[in-house]
Amino acid sequence: MFQKIEELILEVENFKVENREELESFRLQYLSKKSPLTELFAAMKTIAPEERKNFGLKVNELKNKAEEKFRSLAENFGEVTKDSGPLLDPTLPAEPIVIGSRHPVSIIRNHIIEIFNRIGYAVAEGPEIEDDWHNFTALNFPPEHPARDMQDTFFMDDEWGMALRTHTSSVQVRVMQNSKPPIRIIAPGRVYRNEAISARAHCLFHQVEGLYIDENVSFADLKQTLMYFAQEMFGSETKIRLRRSYFPIY
Repeated sequence: MFQKIEELILEVENFKVENREELESFRLQYLSKKSPLTELFAAMKTIAPEERKNFGLKVNELKNKAEEKFRSLAENFGEVTKDSGPLLDPTLPAEPIVIGSRHPVSIIRNHIIEIFNRIGYAVAEGPEIEDDWHNFTALNFPPEHPARDMQDTFFMDDEWGMALRTHTSSVQVRVMQNSKPPIRIIAPGRVYRNEAISARAHCLFHQVEGLYIDENVSFADLKQTLMYFAQEMFGSETKIRLRRSYFPIY
């Protein structure tokens, strides 16, 4: 791959242009969406991590040389000026756009989904604007339940009691309504709480819940699933600790 880049750099340096047609041919050959340059940027993710930095530097070197030569040649034919920059020609194809990278939250979300997929969990999703029944009542949170106060909720001003969901547990309710056991799903997604925004808290955060319904499922299955996830996510030496917590009913 590196040899191919060196060959392309040499081609760019030795490319001869005598007229506007050849100038356009140069642009199409080295700077268009179908050029080898676009393919090289796309191939970046297949390069071994230890070689990716040097590969990126060489690809950028090729890109810079091609752009500099095109601009230099274009000036000779009156296509650009040093003061005004490139002349706008709406008939020309668009310049290639370098593809960006995924958001860190998306990377972690996809990794979590991949881990649970290996042990048979499917992904379930639901609406982020929920009714009171799915978000609270069906989860045994009656109107006087203290958890309704603990979870400062963004309620909608309507007669249906709609709100931004405070957890993805509402997805579990919808899955149980529409599916028959055995059920094995995770429900990743955004949830909302009306909290003071700080370095440690925000009114929006991400949550992943799991639901496993089948015969002969015990607490041992839960413990081993959590252990498996922690070690796959953070390393094989990771240890977990399970602690009891009190959630008041009334």
